[in-house]
Amino acid sequence: MKLTPLTPKELGDVAHKGGVWIQRKGKGKILRARVLNGPVHPEDIIQVFYDPKVLKLSELKNLEPIYESKHYGVWVKPAGVVPQGSQTSDHASLLRYVEKFKKQEVYLVHRLDRETTGLMIIAYHSKAAALLSDLFQKNQIHKEYETIVRGELTTGLKETIKASLDDKEAITHFEVIESSKNESLLHVTIETGRLHQIRRHLDFIGYPILGDPKYGKGNKNRDGLKLIASKLRFEDPWLDKLVVFSLPAEWALKIKAK
Repeated sequence: MKLTPLTPKELGDVAHKGGVWIQRKGKGKILRARVLNGPVHPEDIIQVFYDPKVLKLSELKNLEPIYESKHYGVWVKPAGVVPQGSQTSDHASLLRYVEKFKKQEVYLVHRLDRETTGLMIIAYHSKAAALLSDLFQKNQIHKEYETIVRGELTTGLKETIKASLDDKEAITHFEVIESSKNESLLHVTIETGRLHQIRRHLDFIGYPILGDPKYGKGNKNRDGLKLIASKLRFEDPWLDKLVVFSLPAEWALKIKAK
């Protein structure tokens, strides 16, 4: 048996924030143990994941869904927020915030990069999670993005980028909405969902996204990644009709004024 050097108060904080896990009698599902006042069996396996930097992250506040039914909600994930937690913690994630907001277990059905702002669907029960995940897998949920890149492109230009990523086919379409002062605002759609696809593809053609901490040169800034997931469109299987959700106007991207 190994003992943690953490004090009871520190250990309680780690548990509350999602860093303590327990597997009852060493069998079955491993679950987070958020409170530490319950009985423990000698064969229980308990793991503690401690990262003081992660634990200092602030919890989300004052978020509300832009739409919800009893099956799912559409939420805006702010930039810098992870969709779900890790072994170390989940207290600063969108998923955990929604769990506390709804006072129930909820389910992630798709992801956005931590640096990206945008719309996310959170399922409110396991059957909804399975159905919505299947729609994503079949590309039946249409996603649209807006981004600001470094460099001026011709307004109205429409292009398709076909460049494999990680040895897999990747296809990105974009249209130039506006251009000014070495910046261009693009409307983007994707046919595939590769890791960092939009960010990597735009950097590949020489127009990296402003504020991207990982890809591109000469495109860094203090304002964060200029990429938003702006629209979702799909056939709601419970309403049996097309639904369209758009990011509220206050989240819209704007290029520098001329």
